[in-house]
Parts: sequence; structure tokens; C-alpha cells
Amino acid sequence: MRIKYLLYILFFTLIVFTKQAMAQEISLSNIQNVKVGTLSDEQITQAWKKLQDSGIPEQDAYKLMIQKGMPPGEVAAFKDRVTLLGLNKKTGTKTNQSSEKKKIDYSRDANDTVLTPKTAKPEPVPAAKTLSVYGSEFFNQTAIKFEPNFSVATPKGYVLGPGDEIIVLLTGLNESSVRSKVSPEGNLQIPYAGIVYVNGFTIEQATNLIKSKMTKVYPALSSGQTQLAINLGNTRSIKITIVGEVKTPGSYTLSSLSTLFNVLYNSGGPNQNGSLRNIQLIRNNKLYKTVDFYSFLQQGLLDGNVRLEDQDVIRIPVYKKRVSINGEIKNPAIYELRENENLEDLIKYAGGYTDIAYKGIAKVDQINALEREVKDVPANLFANYIPHNGDMVQIGAITDRYTNRITLEGAVYRPGTYELTAGFTLAQLLKNAQGLKPEAYMERGYIKRTLPNLARELVSFKPGDVVSGKNDIPLLREDSVVILNRDVFTPDQKITVDGFVRKPSIITYRKGLKLADVIAMSGGFDEEAADHHVEISRIIKNESDSVANQLVNTFVVDMDDKTGANQDVELQPMDFIYVPRLVNYRSLGNVSVKGEIVFPGDYAVQKRDETAIDFLNRAGGVTPYGSLENAQVYRKGIRVNVDLTTKDHSKKENSNMILLPGDSVYVPRVISYVEVSGAVNNPQYISYNGRSFKYYINAAAGTTENARLKGAYIKYPDGLNQPVRHFLFFRNYPAVKPGSKIVVPEKTADSRIKIGIGDISGIAAALTAIVSIIAILHK
Repeated sequence: MRIKYLLYILFFTLIVFTKQAMAQEISLSNIQNVKVGTLSDEQITQAWKKLQDSGIPEQDAYKLMIQKGMPPGEVAAFKDRVTLLGLNKKTGTKTNQSSEKKKIDYSRDANDTVLTPKTAKPEPVPAAKTLSVYGSEFFNQTAIKFEPNFSVATPKGYVLGPGDEIIVLLTGLNESSVRSKVSPEGNLQIPYAGIVYVNGFTIEQATNLIKSKMTKVYPALSSGQTQLAINLGNTRSIKITIVGEVKTPGSYTLSSLSTLFNVLYNSGGPNQNGSLRNIQLIRNNKLYKTVDFYSFLQQGLLDGNVRLEDQDVIRIPVYKKRVSINGEIKNPAIYELRENENLEDLIKYAGGYTDIAYKGIAKVDQINALEREVKDVPANLFANYIPHNGDMVQIGAITDRYTNRITLEGAVYRPGTYELTAGFTLAQLLKNAQGLKPEAYMERGYIKRTLPNLARELVSFKPGDVVSGKNDIPLLREDSVVILNRDVFTPDQKITVDGFVRKPSIITYRKGLKLADVIAMSGGFDEEAADHHVEISRIIKNESDSVANQLVNTFVVDMDDKTGANQDVELQPMDFIYVPRLVNYRSLGNVSVKGEIVFPGDYAVQKRDETAIDFLNRAGGVTPYGSLENAQVYRKGIRVNVDLTTKDHSKKENSNMILLPGDSVYVPRVISYVEVSGAVNNPQYISYNGRSFKYYINAAAGTTENARLKGAYIKYPDGLNQPVRHFLFFRNYPAVKPGSKIVVPEKTADSRIKIGIGDISGIAAALTAIVSIIAILHK
């Protein structure tokens, strides 16, 4: 038991260890089940290291996560954790000068590193709301990239600074290319031309300075035979700080080509309280530009996407006014409004009305100094109504009612919806519907009507009178006209044909239906059918109020009548027709005769009172080796005690037993031996000599030690069994016949002597009675 318990402990320990190992490992096979909120910093770092080792770029890795089934919200949370831990820090690569001479790379490297302190804690996720803040979903997407475009031509207005790499390219009469980086002092070293100071100059201005210097070395520049091109290679890094109501505030080291929108996206955008309408760009400790991000979200304008410079500060202040709008508008959300923007502007921001919107009024749920209040603002005041902070605007839907609809259904050629015009009547409606069908019920139709006070009423009419012009009814809005079909008033009446027909059926009653018709519809008579005795059962239509005894009238029709008069018997609804079977046209079945028979086999029952002796005689009788006295009769697999020898006159009636189809007779072979089996020392066959039960037991060398002689029994050749009987300490052994089998069973655990108090009392009482009887007889 201790080993068993130890195995259980080891099994559960293995399960817990396996679950922990699975929880600590993030792979693409289980990434759809990963919950980023439950992962530790070590697990995030380990997952990020695997991505770095695989060589997959950061943005491509996020796309791969979504493709493998990870929810976009979890991918965004993973990206925020990576940013907060500073794992996506990129280091600039140093250019090998030897390889630089062999091949000039005109691409630009980007340095987009987040330098947020590790002590920063992730902002708690706000509680889920019915409506989201408009614009917040833009910063939660991982499937898009908002990075500087390094493949565009060199911007002419780009201001050079220390760290920028310049590519000087000469073509034409002179062919040369030079890559040089602006030194910390702002100088550019060009071979043969000397030093050019370019710090603070634009690309266009620097081109003129470099050209003037190189003209002395390459005179063909003046004549135009040699052309000079100045391109920007690797860009320098600039440091940008973002503060205020932003998800990931801090300092960012970025490429000098980065813009305001790049920083906003990389920082996760404004938090729950941040403003999208008043983003401030501070340069040289002065407010340089205020950006309204709605101009980009609503119109796609990039006028606020200014290029950043070193030491720029982006500040996102707290929003001043937010108003939610819901209902039948295209983009329900919480929108940030300026002080002078009205309700019409809010609806415009929300994409306008839906197709079923009610434009006449807007319901505004407003918060005042003490409690809430509701205002109904009509459409003509939308341009003048200025919502308050926290207002909730609801745009309702038009009512689901028609102003001029009429519905027509039933037995008309063109049912459906129709237009209600002035003075429109029922006769005109039926005419527009191409009239009534022939099966229309002309005595009754009705109009389902709803009055202006919502009371319901039913207007009845006769379609025949309306069509003939005798009676016409003006129709009202939302009337529903119903023309009944005659089938509604026709009961679904049936006739049943059963018995010995080829296809017993339930047939729909039609007037004029005759008996021969339904017999033909049922496939005609079967071969066993008694067509001269077809019985028809008909329900008596008793219209009295008293309870009658007879409810069905039955009569027999002879369909075999050559005159054919009975075939024209006209039927009535709900008649039940039964075709019985011919009394004597059927097989009674077979009886199986086997064993020591001259012609064993299956014999058809010829007569209803055929006995076993009759079947034995039909089978040629018993062979000389057959034992008729041990013959056995079986019915449904159960032996029937029958003596076919008729020697015992008390059982003479049994010999005349009538056999039924499925019975069987078995005559065994004459056997002159007795078999002794079971718990005897030498089981064997012993010749029958008329001796007693004990003789044959002794002839088999007696019983074994484990024998239970009191349970012994004899199997007789006729199928009967006879056990050894007991009375107190006396045994009565059954007689032995030729062909018998003596069976001596063995003792079992349940056959041990079990004597209770009640049994002991019974035995004691019996012994006392015997002693008393002996004493009386002795006297």
C-alpha cells in the first residue's frame, strides 16, 4: 500500500511540474492560449530572446503572432510589456570602412529605441465600457506600421547635424563617390576639397557649399560636364521626450527622419484621459505647434505630422470635453469636442445617421450640478446646441410602422402588400390583385383592422357581393384583408383499406368513390385474400342526444360476384374496409423429425390434429437402433414430457399429443451402457445389467474425497433428470436405466455444512420425536 501511495504522489508531482513547464514556455503551438497579464517579466524576456534569435523583425513577429491565433489585444499587451522592459532597444551598427569602399549602400539606418526607465509600471487597464474613446483603437493595432519612410528621396528641407552621413556623388566627366559623416563640430571632410561646415544647413544649402568647394578640384562642375549629387545616407539619432497623459511616457531615441505621428504610435498614444485634439509640440522651450489628431483620423490630413528635431518635447494634456453618442449613427463612440463645437459637429464626427435614424430630435442625457437631466434637442437647433462635458447623446430610430400599407392574403391571384391611396376601397384592392381564385370562399371574408386608439376590430364581408359591386368597404391604414379558401371548410375525410391487399392504404375520400376503386388504389387483392367476404365498417351518423349502444354498422360484400354489381358499392367518409384471408389457403408450418428415423427431416403439417406418432409414421418409423421409449418432443426449445410407446396406459393420452408448427421430435439411439462421470475415481461407461445406483458408483472405483454424493443425479436418455433424495440421514437413490448418465458433483465452498440455531433446533426436535416413537414401539 505504501508503494501505491508513493506512485500516486509521484504521478501528481509530474503533472504539476509539466503544467508549470508549459506555463513558463511560450511557443507558436500554444500562443493562442497565452494570457500576457499572467506572465512574469522573466517569461516576457525569454520569449523576446527567442524572437531575436530567430532573426524575425519586431513588427513581423507581431504579425506572426496574430496569424497563429493570438488575439490582437494580447499582442498589444505583449508589445507594451516589451516596451516597458526596454527589450526592443536597437543599437546602431558601425560601418566597416574596408567594405564601404567596395560597395556603397545608399539606404539609411533608423535608430528607434525606447529609453523608458525600467521602474515605470504599466498603466492599469480601465474597466470595459459600452462605448470606446474615438481614436484609441488606432494605437492598439499591431497589424500596421507607423515608422519613418527611409526609402524616399532626400528631403530638401532636412537640416543636417552631427552624426548624419552624406553621400557625395560625381557623375559625367568625373566619376567619384564619397561617404562622409558630419563631425560633432558640424564639419564634413571631403577628400581633395577639404572641410565644409554644414551644421544647421539644409541639404539644399549644403549642396551649394560643397559644390563651391569641389569646383576648385573638379573644374568641370562649372561647365556642367560633371554633375554633383548630395544624398543623405545613415541618419543621426535624436532624443525626443513625450510627457503628459500618454500610455508610455519617457525619452525616445529615434531617427532624425521621425515625425510626430511616429512617436505617438510608438508610445501607445494617449491614455484614458489624454487629449487627441490638443497635442503640443514644444521646441526650444517654446510651444512650436498644436496638433489636432482628428484632422488625420477624419480627413487623412498629415499637416500635423511635422518632422521632429533633437530635444523636442511632446506633451499630451488632459482632455477638456468628451461627449458620447450612441444609437442610429454609423460610428457610436466617445468623442472629444472643442469648446465651440456643436451637436452637428458631433454627428459629423460619428459618420452621420444610419438609414433608419430618426433625424427630427436628439435626446441628451446631461449631468447638472446635483443630478442628471434629459433634454430633447430638435434638429433645427443642432447647429446652435453646444454639448457639455459628459453628455450622452442618443439618436433614435424611426417607428416600425407604415403610413400607407395594406396587406392582402388568401385565395387571390396576387397576394401581398399594396399601397393605400385616397379613397382606396376593397373592390379596387381585389381588382389590383387580378381578382379571386375559383377556390375562393364567396360567402365570408374579413378585414383585420387596428384603429388609431390601438383597439382591434374585425370587419366581415361577402367577397361575392364586393366583386359584383353590391357592397364595397373603404380601407384604412394597416388593414389586413383575408380571402378564405373553400378547403378550410372541407373536412379531411379518409377511407382505410386493410387486410390482404397488396398495399394497405389510407385514401382521401372523394365523392363518387366506389369499393372497386379503393381496392385498385391499394394494389388489388393478395393471393390469400377472401375477396368473396370483404367487410365494410361504417360509422352510424346518429344525431340523437341519447347514448347509443351500436356506433358502427358492418356488412359483407362479395367482390367475387361475376355480375359486378357489388363492385359499384359507393363508399362514405371514414369507411373501414377489411379484406380477410381465405380460411384454408395457408401453410400450417413444419415439424422437425430427427434421430434414429428412416427418413428424418422437416415435414409440413397436413392436418390440424396431427400427432407425433403420425409424423413418425410419415418419416418411415423408427429404425431398429432407435429407442422410441426415450423419444423426446420439444416445443419452443423446451422439452415436453410425452411417452410415445403407449405402454403406460396412464400416459396414453400424452402419446396422442397434437404437434404445432415449429415443434420437433427426436428419437435417440438405443444405448446399453451407463455413463458414470464427475467426482469419481475412474469415470467410465459400464454395461447395463439392471443393478442399483451404488453398484455403478462402486464400479467406477467409488467417489473421490471431494465428491458430494448427496448432490448426485441421473440424466435419463429421454431427457429427464432424477436427483438423489434425502430424508434426515436416509438417502433414496433413483433407478438406473440403459443409456443413463450418473453425475457426481464436487464440493464447493458454498456447499460446506452451515447449520444455524434454527436448523439445530429443528434437528433436535426431529431426533426427539424419533426417540419417542422408538420408545413407544419398544414398549
